Amino acid sequence: MSRYTFISSDCHAAPKMPDYRPFVAAEHREAFDDWLAESQREAAEARRKRIGGNLFDEDYIEEAEKNEAFAASHMDGLWSHETRVNDLEADGVVAEVIFPNGIPFTPVRGGQVSGELRLEGTRAYNRWLTDFCQQAPGRRGGIAVLDLHDIDAAVAEIRSAREGGLFAGILLPPAGEPVARAPHYNHPRYEPIWTVCEELGMPVNLHGGASPDYGEFPGSLGAYLTEVTFWAHRPFWFMLWAGVLERHPGLRLMVSEQTVDWIPSTLEFMDYLYKGPLFKQIRGDLSLKPSEYFARQCWVGASFMTRLECELREGIGVDRIMFGTDYPHVEGTWPNTAARLRHTFGGLPEAEVRAMLGGNAAAAYGFDLEKLDSLANQVGPEVSNLLAGPTPEDLAKDGTAYLLR
Repeated sequence: MSRYTFISSDCHAAPKMPDYRPFVAAEHREAFDDWLAESQREAAEARRKRIGGNLFDEDYIEEAEKNEAFAASHMDGLWSHETRVNDLEADGVVAEVIFPNGIPFTPVRGGQVSGELRLEGTRAYNRWLTDFCQQAPGRRGGIAVLDLHDIDAAVAEIRSAREGGLFAGILLPPAGEPVARAPHYNHPRYEPIWTVCEELGMPVNLHGGASPDYGEFPGSLGAYLTEVTFWAHRPFWFMLWAGVLERHPGLRLMVSEQTVDWIPSTLEFMDYLYKGPLFKQIRGDLSLKPSEYFARQCWVGASFMTRLECELREGIGVDRIMFGTDYPHVEGTWPNTAARLRHTFGGLPEAEVRAMLGGNAAAAYGFDLEKLDSLANQVGPEVSNLLAGPTPEDLAKDGTAYLLR
């Protein structure tokens, strides 16, 4: 096969907020209308005060929009089936794992939302996503969102999501102080979640983005950007040390959009703690070293992976890495993914690249590679383009220009 079958392990989708209304249960639509009006007022006020909504530099966005493909589509691919198919195929992607991008009944700044409405917000998103994935059968692996305040309701929602075709699993919301007022993931209350996910073959997904509230003070954005991946890592070691992966050997844990360079050193340190005599009580009932659990049950969604990160692939496991474009976010590689692939994978063995671009994601999430190969033969990245190593210009950008627009 002269092209790679490319499955992006990290994409995002959601409708425009008003378009959630048909997916909200009838008895909650009046509350949805009230919530939507308040959230739109809050967003308008934030824009007026330049508070929030300004994560990215305005000059950078203006420069990015000089790219015709980006300017023509921008964020329409979040909700438009046609735009999304065209954008992804132009980028060489034939299938994707879909994370959320905004959920109804999320509390507005300073406000409260009842547990019933929070639960309905997750159901509305999952209903919309089920419909969206059905428009491209076999190509969209939808991830269900949950509200874990009511574990029984969450378990029922996982079953409903799987029956509806959201085979890419669930997204764990933030847990623990100071990120969220919920117990950490070593708490026994979550055991029914791990049990049903193992039973149904639903991967458990972690994704970067959550953090404490840093306030509107000098340096808050820099602190957020410096620490945000750390908060996303934490569920992994809470679950591992608590024996979740020991008790549920069929459970699959995906760690996405939180860099990959921390994995070899973290596993080495955790193995040191496990093996040493000083803290041997932490082994508990764990029959394997932490690195062995990772090799058996964990994968990493390596969103916009750099060349420097790729050099660590053996310490992570070539069979554990799944490249993600983060479509359609501006911090991702779209619409210049071809340049990033050359930059990251140029000159590497074809078998390794084939695994990291699609084979691993297919194995981890359950995509049918044979069904995707025919489309990949038309639009996938060409093997010949990646056999040569990256140019000196490519490599010069690795430490200074994280994005390649």
